[in-house]
Amino acid sequence: MVQTIQITASIPEGFVLVESEKFRELEDLANDPVWDLKDLKKKLKMSSDDTIKNKFLFNPKFEKELKRLGIAHYPDDSFNRWRFNARKMSRYIDENFAEIIKAKGVEK
Repeated sequence: MVQTIQITASIPEGFVLVESEKFRELEDLANDPVWDLKDLKKKLKMSSDDTIKNKFLFNPKFEKELKRLGIAHYPDDSFNRWRFNARKMSRYIDENFAEIIKAKGVEK
């Protein structure tokens, strides 16, 4: 048996209710389409390139997924810079944040 409750709430001026899917679309549009390593550091609130690389980018679990999902370009002979699909990476970090932060670094 479904139970319902009816409430009345005022929404302050300057605010609107938006469907979660529409909110996600707007959030995606707000992101630059491509990040570099500096942008990724900002998102993760990490200051060290080595920490991000060891805990996240070179961690076999994450590296495999990031490549498979087309989220990250790892530097290579043709383009020696880190590049990330900002929308996909932002979503991936949001969905896997706890695992990323708890991950142990890999030895180089």
